[in-house]
Amino acid sequence: MQKVDIDELTPLMVLATTIKDKTGNIIFMRGTQLTERHITILRNRDIKGVSVEGCPIKREGTMTEDLHKEIDSRFSTAGPHPIVLKIRDLIKELLT
Repeated sequence: MQKVDIDELTPLMVLATTIKDKTGNIIFMRGTQLTERHITILRNRDIKGVSVEGCPIKREGTMTEDLHKEIDSRFSTAGPHPIVLKIRDLIKELLT
């Protein structure tokens, strides 16, 4: 699963989670294979990003490194608790 910005979406990507609007109404169900129309609807509903199956976007190494540094920075004051470290690692995994 990979978190993808709305501008990175392309047709044929498959949603890894159900997408809801700000009021909780379901827009698209998990497993939906995206089309241009789906992507347009998501933009019109002000959805900023979604999780898609697999890891379809290969990000540049420096971009990934910058994301990891930012995440490490945000978690630096949380301490060495194992659950906190696991959450940090899961976030890194989802963003890369």
